[in-house]
Amino acid sequence: MLGRTLNRSLRLALGVLGVTLGLGLLGSADARTIKIVTADRLELRKVTGDLQPDGSRAEDQEIVVISGSKVELHIDQDVLLATRVEYNRTRRTLTVIGTGEYDTVQNGSTQVLKGSGLVVDLGSEALTGEDVVISDSSIEIRGEAVSRVPGQLTASNSYFTPCAKCGRTPNDYAFRARSVLLYPGDRLVAYDATLLLADAPVLFLPVVVLPLQDQSRQPRLSVSQSASDGVSVEADLPFVAGSSTYGTTLLRYSQYRTPQVGFGVDLHSFAPIRGVDRLDLYALASPRPTVPYTRSDGSTGYQGRGEDEYALNFSVKGRLSLYGSKDGLLYTLTAVRNDIGRTDNDPQRGVTDITGRASADFPSLEFGSIGVQLNDQDRLGPEPTVALGTVLRREVVVDPGAYRLGNLSADFRVALGSYTAASNPLSRSAQAQGPNFSTARLEESHVITYGVKPWTDADLSFNNTFTGRYYLTGARTVNLSVGATLTQTFNVSNSVRLSYLYTRQEGTSPFAFDAVYGRNPSSVLSAEVRVTPTPGFTVTASQAVDAFLTPDTQAPARFSVNLLRDRASANLVLEPNFYRGRLDTASFDATVGRNTPLLLGLRGSYTATGGPTPFALSADVIGGPRTNTFGVTLNYDPVSRMLSSLNLRAAAIATRDAVLNPVSFNATENVNFQTSVPSTSDPAAPPLVTQNASLNGQATLNTGPLTFSTTHALSLPNGNPASDTVYASVGTQAGTNLNWNFRYGGLFDVSRFWFTKPTLSGTLTATRQGQRLSAQATANLPGLEQTLTELANASVAGSYDLGRAFVSGGAYYSRSHQSPGTPGDIVQDTLTFQPITVTFGLGNGPRPGAYVSTSLRQTLTWQNGVLQPPSRILPILNLTVDRCCWNFQIEINPVDGRYRLGFSLPGQGNLSAFEASSGGVSVPLLTPGR
Repeated sequence: MLGRTLNRSLRLALGVLGVTLGLGLLGSADARTIKIVTADRLELRKVTGDLQPDGSRAEDQEIVVISGSKVELHIDQDVLLATRVEYNRTRRTLTVIGTGEYDTVQNGSTQVLKGSGLVVDLGSEALTGEDVVISDSSIEIRGEAVSRVPGQLTASNSYFTPCAKCGRTPNDYAFRARSVLLYPGDRLVAYDATLLLADAPVLFLPVVVLPLQDQSRQPRLSVSQSASDGVSVEADLPFVAGSSTYGTTLLRYSQYRTPQVGFGVDLHSFAPIRGVDRLDLYALASPRPTVPYTRSDGSTGYQGRGEDEYALNFSVKGRLSLYGSKDGLLYTLTAVRNDIGRTDNDPQRGVTDITGRASADFPSLEFGSIGVQLNDQDRLGPEPTVALGTVLRREVVVDPGAYRLGNLSADFRVALGSYTAASNPLSRSAQAQGPNFSTARLEESHVITYGVKPWTDADLSFNNTFTGRYYLTGARTVNLSVGATLTQTFNVSNSVRLSYLYTRQEGTSPFAFDAVYGRNPSSVLSAEVRVTPTPGFTVTASQAVDAFLTPDTQAPARFSVNLLRDRASANLVLEPNFYRGRLDTASFDATVGRNTPLLLGLRGSYTATGGPTPFALSADVIGGPRTNTFGVTLNYDPVSRMLSSLNLRAAAIATRDAVLNPVSFNATENVNFQTSVPSTSDPAAPPLVTQNASLNGQATLNTGPLTFSTTHALSLPNGNPASDTVYASVGTQAGTNLNWNFRYGGLFDVSRFWFTKPTLSGTLTATRQGQRLSAQATANLPGLEQTLTELANASVAGSYDLGRAFVSGGAYYSRSHQSPGTPGDIVQDTLTFQPITVTFGLGNGPRPGAYVSTSLRQTLTWQNGVLQPPSRILPILNLTVDRCCWNFQIEINPVDGRYRLGFSLPGQGNLSAFEASSGGVSVPLLTPGR
C-alpha cells in the first residue's frame, strides 16, 4: 500500500489542486468532473484481486481514500458531504463509509439524500444506500434502502410526507408504502400505501400518485361542447423519460370531426445522447375543423374533412467531434410548421420551414483559423404563390479569418450557394419570372488594410473593402470602397489630415434581399487641420470635395472653435458652403463664470433652410452653499424679432438649524410670449401667430413639518377656461406618522380671474405600530360656473393588527350628476361600505394553523334622495385552515345564497371543490371544461 498524507495546513491547497486531482486520480470516470473542495487526508491504496474458483485472480483494485472532519466533493453540479469516502478507480465508484449526504439537482429540483453506505457509480450515475432520508422542495422520504438511476429513485419500506418542512410533529398526513418511485421534479408513485393522519393509519391505497411539477406541467383535462364539433376533449399528460428528458402527451378528441382523434407531444431533452446538447419537439396532429352544410330541412349541419392539420416546432443543437477542428462541429436544426388556425387560402398553410446551420473552426499556424459554415434554409409544402418573406438557401461559407503580416491585414470571406427569394422589383427580368426567383450565387468579400509611418510623426494608412456577388444568370453586383489617409502631427496636439475615399456600387441583383439601391459613385478628397495654440483652446477646419458632384451639391466646409477654461467655456461651429456662397449651418454655446457666484450663458443656432432658432441668454446667481440659486433665461426669436419666452428659477435651503427646523424653497416660472410673422401670401393680412402666450410654473416651500405648494398652467391674455388650472396646497411632509394635506383649485378663467368649478380636497393618514387610519374627502365649492357646495366623494378606512387578530373596515361615498344645472338633473349618491372585517388566527404555535374571518359588505344607492334596492347588509363568513402543506377554505354568503368550498395541496394550487348559488350547484373538480 502506497500512502500519502496531506496535513491540515494543506486544506486550502486542496481546492486549488481539485481540478488536477479530478483529472489525474478520477479522470477515468467518463466525462464527470470531481473536485475535492475540503479534506484532511488522502491515501492511495492498491488491493490485490481475490482468488477465483478457477484459479485465476480478480482484477486488482486501485482505491483513493479521502477522509477528514469534513469531506466535501463536487461531482459536476452534485455535492457529496461525509467524513470518509473511498474512490475505486477500477470500478469507478464512490463509497461513503458511515453516514453521508449527497445533494443533486435534476429537472430543476434539488434533492438531499442522507444515509449510510452510500455508493455512487460515476459511470451510470446510479446511487444506492441504506436508512436514507430523501428531501427536496416538496416532499421528504425515509426508506430502509434506496437505489437511484438517472431520472428515477426507488425506495423500499418507506415513509413519505409533504408536511415534513412545516416543522410540526406529528405530520398532518403522511404515507407508508412498500415501494416508492420518485421522478425528480415530476411525480411520486407509491405502491401498497397506507394513509396516515397524525401518524395514525386510516386508509389503505394500492397506488398513490403525487404530482410534483409546476402548474404548467400538471395533467390537464378539458371537456367542452359546441354545435360545430360536438363534444371535444383535450388531455395533456406529463411524463419523464430518463434524467434529462421530460414532456407532455397531447390527446385531442372531437365528436364531429374526421378523424375524431388527434395526438401529439411536447418534449424537452437536455443532452440525451453524445453530440446533442438540447432537443425540443412540439408536434400535434389535430383533426381539421368541420365545414357547415345545409340539411334537407334547412338546418345547418357540420361534417368532417377526413384529414388532420399539423403543428410542428422542432429544434436541436449540439456539437460533434471533428478531426482538426478547434471546438468540433457546432450545429443547429429547426423545423417549424403551423396549420392550426390558418384559413384554407393562407399561403403558409401546409408549409414547413427548415433551417440548419453547421460551423467549424480549423486552427492554422500561419493564417490563424479557418471557419467553415454550412447553411440550409428550405421549406416543404406547396410551391409559393406570393413573394417569400424569407430567403431559402443552401450555401457554404468559408471564412479564413484575418491574415496579418506586419502592418498588413487581410480578411477574406467566400460564400457559394443556391438561393430562392423574392424577386428584385428593380429587375425586369427577375420580375418576369414571377414573385420569386431561384439561381446560384458566388459572393466574395474582403477587407484589406495597411498602415505605415513614412517619416517622423506621420501615419499613412490604406484600406480596401469589397463585396462582389456573381449570379449564374450572368448578373453581378459590386460594392467597392478604396481609401487612404495621411496624418501629420506637430507638437503632439496639432495635426493635418488628408483623406481620400472612392466608393462605387453597380450591377443589378435578381433578388430583393441583396439589391443595390445606391448607384452614384463618389470620389471624395478631404482635408482637416486641427490646431491647439494653448491648452483648452482648439480650432478645427475641414473641407471635403467629391469629384462626381457638381459645385452646387458639394458638402460645406466646417470650422469649429472650442474653449474650455476654469472660468469660461465656448463652442462655435460654422459650416459655410463656398460653392454656393452661403452659410449652411451655425451654432454657438458660451458660458462665462464657471465655478463663480455668477454664471452667464448664451446659445443659439442657424440653418440656411430654417433660419435662426431662438437665442437663449441665461444668468444664474449661486449663493454660498451651492444649493441657493436664482436664474433667469431670456429666449429671443430673431424671425419674429420678439422675446419668445422668459424662464425664472430659484432654489434655496436654510443653512442655520437645518436639522430641527429645515427650510427649503424652489420655484420655476415660464412665461411664453405671443410671437408672429408677417403673412407671405398677403402682405395686408394679419400676421401669422407662431406661438400663443402662456404662463406655467410651480413653487414649493418646506418649513419644519409643513409643505406649501402651488401650480398653475394659464393661457394669456384671455385664457382657456376648459384647460387652464390653478392649485394651491398645504400639508405635512411625506414620511410622518400623522400625514395630512389640503388642496384647493381647479379650472381657472383668466379673463374673469377666478375658478369656474373649484374643489377642495383633503387627505389624512395616521399610522402607528400595527395601526393605520386614512381618510379623504373632496368637496365642490361655488365658482363662476358652479353654485353648489356639496361633498363630491369621501372615504375612510382603518386597520388594527392585534397579532392573532386583524380588524379592518372602510366606507366609500361618491356623488354624481346626470344633467348638472338643469331642472331634470338626477343626483345619484353611492355608499359602499365594509364596516368591519375581523380575522382571527387559531393555534398556539409560531404560525397560526387556521384563520377565521367575518365581514359585512354593502353598496347603497340613492337617486334624488330615494334609496334604491337592494338595501340590505351582506354578511360574509370566511374560514381558512392553513397547515403549510395543505389548506382548506369555506366562504358563506347567506344573503346572496352563495357558498364555496375549496382546498389546495402541494403542486395542485387552489382548487374549488364545491360551489352553490342561486344559479345552482356545481362541483368544479368534476365539471368538464373547468
